[in-house]
Amino acid sequence: MTTIQRRDLSRNNFLQHRNPFPQRAELTPPASSIGAASCLCAGADTDWSAVIDGCRDVLAIAVGENTNMDTFERACREANRKAEARPRDPRLERLRRLLDDDISLERAWHEPNQMSGAPAATVEALAYSLRRGVGELTKPSTLRRLSELAESQIKSVCRRVQNFRPEIATPWSVDEVAALIAKWRELHG
Repeated sequence: MTTIQRRDLSRNNFLQHRNPFPQRAELTPPASSIGAASCLCAGADTDWSAVIDGCRDVLAIAVGENTNMDTFERACREANRKAEARPRDPRLERLRRLLDDDISLERAWHEPNQMSGAPAATVEALAYSLRRGVGELTKPSTLRRLSELAESQIKSVCRRVQNFRPEIATPWSVDEVAALIAKWRELHG
């Protein structure tokens, strides 16, 4: 009995109770050939389940999709499809460009490590001090923190001061936020 017939017999329980087909020893393919199609071409007797398996394999190759795919491989392909559907993060794209061969090591190190704006602790300290109201815009520590902010950071601070919870601090009006932006522009020249 060939390995193909053993495999097919173990797959199909109804075939286990039947006698295997007789072999033609002179036409049996060598052990290196695998698949029901190679057994049929070589003239060996086989059962229909092996023929169907062989046809599925040939169809999967012809169509380009294997239906008997391993679950891990299927999960990987599904994850790749989902990743391709998501929008690209421009920050990650910029970092990937730094991996090009024509980028020097020094530039690749300095570009992501350059500070763009103030540290997060400075932004938090500014938002905390602005809870006391628009009068804080005259104090030197608030002005120093405000001068360190980048444009994206001042936008987030403006949103935060407008969305203060009333039990914590009074939310800022549009005019007060305009005064905050004017002071930031004055500091940035």
